[in-house]
Amino acid sequence: MIIGIDLGTTNSLACVYRNGKAELIPNGLGGYLTPSVVSLDESGEVLVGAVARERLVSNPADTAASFKRFMGSKKTFPLRQREFTPQELSAFVLRQLKQDAERYLGGEVTEAVISVPAYFNNNQRAATLEAGRIAGLHVERLVNEPSAAALASSMLSDEDEQSYLVFDFGGGTLDVSVVDCFQNIIEIVAVSGDNHLGGNDFDERIAAFFCKSHQMDLDALPPQKQAVLRRLSEKAKRELSEKESNFLHMNIDGEDKAVILNNEILIGCCTDLFDRMERAVVHALRDSGCTVDDIDVIVMAGGSCKMPVVAYFLEKLFGKKPVMIGSPDEVVAQGAGIYAGIKARDEEIRDVLLTDICPFTLGVGSYNPNDRGRNIMTPVIERNSVLPVAKTEYFTNVHDKQKEIEFPIYQGESFDCSENLCLGRIAIAIGQAMAGEARVSVTFSYDINGILVVDVVDDKGTNRAQQVFMSEGANLTEEELLRKIEELKKYRISSNGDERDRLLLARGKRIYQELIGSDRENVAAALREFEAVLAVNNRRAIHVMRQRLAELFGVYEEFLNEEFLNEGFMDKEFLDKEFLDKEF
Repeated sequence: MIIGIDLGTTNSLACVYRNGKAELIPNGLGGYLTPSVVSLDESGEVLVGAVARERLVSNPADTAASFKRFMGSKKTFPLRQREFTPQELSAFVLRQLKQDAERYLGGEVTEAVISVPAYFNNNQRAATLEAGRIAGLHVERLVNEPSAAALASSMLSDEDEQSYLVFDFGGGTLDVSVVDCFQNIIEIVAVSGDNHLGGNDFDERIAAFFCKSHQMDLDALPPQKQAVLRRLSEKAKRELSEKESNFLHMNIDGEDKAVILNNEILIGCCTDLFDRMERAVVHALRDSGCTVDDIDVIVMAGGSCKMPVVAYFLEKLFGKKPVMIGSPDEVVAQGAGIYAGIKARDEEIRDVLLTDICPFTLGVGSYNPNDRGRNIMTPVIERNSVLPVAKTEYFTNVHDKQKEIEFPIYQGESFDCSENLCLGRIAIAIGQAMAGEARVSVTFSYDINGILVVDVVDDKGTNRAQQVFMSEGANLTEEELLRKIEELKKYRISSNGDERDRLLLARGKRIYQELIGSDRENVAAALREFEAVLAVNNRRAIHVMRQRLAELFGVYEEFLNEEFLNEGFMDKEFLDKEFLDKEF
C-alpha cells in the first residue's frame, strides 16, 4: 500500500487516495496534524507528536523540534546522551505516521510519496530519502510541496484552465511556484523560495520583541524559560488570526511582564521577513516570464498562511485577494496523496500529468584563468528546466600534456563554485594532449526523481566515463545506513496506554511547571491520582479522571493566560483606545 506524506517543519500528516478522493489519515488522537516533535522519556521510549510537543516546556533537553530545517546538514540534536541527526528524528515522525496509517487502513504500508520544499537541494532531498528508509518505507518519489499543493488545488477547482501562483508558507520554509493548469496537465513553470523562512521566524521575532521591550536577552534566559516564551509567542501569533489584538505576558523571576501585540506591531517586527517573501515572489515571476496580471489565482498553502498579515502582504503585492482552496494545513498532504494515487495507477486519475522542474542550476566547475584556485560555474542545466531533461556542453584541456580532465559537478546559482553545493567529481583520460587540443562532451541527464547522471566522452569516442550523482545527504554508505536502521529500531515509539492519557499527563506536567504555590500542588495531586488510576487500568475510573483533569487543566490554562490582565496592569479600554489598529 502506498500513501502520501507531508513531512512538515511544524506538523506532519499522511493521506491515501481511495474511493476517488484524497483521504487524510487520523492519528491516535483523532486529528490529522501530528506535530513534528520528538522526545525521549525516562525509559528511553520515543514520544512523537502532541505528547512530545508538551515536553518542549517540561523537558526541553530531551525534546527536539524544527529539525527539518537542518535536513542534509551535519547538525545533530542531543537527546538523553545520544546525538540524533535531522533525518533520524524525521524517521521517528515518519514511523509514527506509518503506524497510524496501518492502524487506520488495516494493512501494511510499504511505500510513500513524501513532499519536500521545492528549494531543497540534493543533500536535503537525499536526507529525506534516508529518513524514509530508516522509517521502513520505500520512497521512490519525492514531490515538491507547491507542486503537491497545485495538484490538490487543481483537483478541487471547477476551472479547467488557470495560472496559479502557489505561496506555500510553512513553519520553517517558503516556496513560491508559478503553475499552469489546463485539462489534466499541471505544469510547474518556475519555482523560488527560502529554506530558512517560515512561521517559526515570526515566533522568534515576537519573543525577541517581548525581551527587547523589557531589556532582556532572549538567549540569556534559561532553556525552559526560552521554551515557555516561544510557546507563548506562537500562541499569541495564532490568536491574531482571530483577534485584532492581544498581549503576551510571562512571569520572569517572580515579576509579571507583558507586551501588547497586534498585526501592525507584528509587521513592524518582521519587516525584513516580508522583504524576503517579496524577493522570492519576484524571483519566481521573473523566471516564469509572467507578470502580476498574468496570474489568475494566488493560492495560499502551509499553516503559516493563516496569519492575516501574510494575506494582507500578498493582496498589496498583487492587487487581488489570495485564496485558500481547501485547508492550508492539509492541501500539500492531499496533493501528495493524489500523487501516490497517480503512482499507483489509480483508474480515476491515471491520466493526470504533473510536470516538475529543476529548482537549481546544475553545472561544471571550470578553470578560472584569473585565479587558478577558484573555479567558476559553467551551467549545463539551467534552473526551471522541465524534467526529465538532458543537455550537453563541450570543454577542453587548459594545460600542455595534460593526461586527464576532472569535472567537479555543482548545484547552485553563484558565479563562484565555492558558494554552490559540490555534488562530486568525474574524470576522463585524454592521453597527453596539448592545451586546447582535447574536446570533451559532458552530458547531464536529470530525471523526475532528482537523480543526475553525468556522461563524459572524448571527441574520438575512445574514452568514456559515467557517474550517477544522487547526493548522499549525510554521506552514509549502504552499510552505514543499514546499521543506522537497526540502531533506531531499538528506540520503540511509545505505545503504553492510550495516547490521550499520555497527552493529558504531559499537559499537566507542563502546567505544573508554570504554576506556583497551592495551584501547583493541586495539579501535582491530580497527576498523582491519575497515574494511580492508570496503574490499575480501571477503564471507567480513567474515563472519569480524563474529564476531570481536562476541565481542571483548562481552568488553569485560562488562568495562566488571563491572570496578568486581571491584575490590572492595563485595562482593556486603554488598549482599545491607544494600541489597536482598527483599519488593518
